[in-house]
Amino acid sequence: MDSISNIKIDLTGKIALITGGTRGIGKAIAERFLEAGASVILTGTDAAEVERLNAANTAERVSYLQLNFNDQASVTAFVAKLNDFDRIDVLINNAGINKIALNTETTDEDFDLLHNVNVKGPYVLCREISKLMKKNGYGRIVNITSIWSAITRPGRSIYTTNKNAVAGLTKTLAIELGKYDILVNSVGPGFTLTELTATTNTAEELQKITELIPMNRMAQPVEIANVILFLSSNLNSYLTGQNIIVDGGYTNV
Repeated sequence: MDSISNIKIDLTGKIALITGGTRGIGKAIAERFLEAGASVILTGTDAAEVERLNAANTAERVSYLQLNFNDQASVTAFVAKLNDFDRIDVLINNAGINKIALNTETTDEDFDLLHNVNVKGPYVLCREISKLMKKNGYGRIVNITSIWSAITRPGRSIYTTNKNAVAGLTKTLAIELGKYDILVNSVGPGFTLTELTATTNTAEELQKITELIPMNRMAQPVEIANVILFLSSNLNSYLTGQNIIVDGGYTNV
């Protein structure tokens, strides 16, 4: 336990799978993991973009794979690719989508789309990758939820349902996998300066929100990534089954 006193986060030799790792918070997570020495496998939904990224990539510890959670053939192919890996030490379920609409104005198609990406996708990856982790007697899983797993507002009935489901999944997996030294947590980002935040809120709304955050600013993606990096490292040796809200105090207002 002496290593607990060492605050340096070193993921050298670790292999991390980060979904939705090509932009926003996912990209920041990937950058922090690379800085810590990990090898990262990043997923993107657009096959052409993934092909372009792989062609342009010169980093030895980075690879890109296509994965569209709303396409069963893509999911099946991706799960089959997991058989090529002897181990994956860290899983970050970051990919997610949102649609703002009052409950009475949503459709079954809306529900299925958000459910497939935000809930079923993480569920399937947790199921398959935890099998590898159990064999190796080690793993760290971080599922990305949202402040909307703790509070809600109009227009987020599906998204809030999704993120509460992921928080529940996290708790259950933590008690199922703890004896294998697999720690499972979720992180709920508050308002963060990403493309998703910009597209789901107007400029006026963003200003009003900023004024409501006790820290009087939104998070930078790296600030969310730093929490995830800690949870994914050996510095985290006992924290599991928690949904950690990182929001500058917003949900306490």
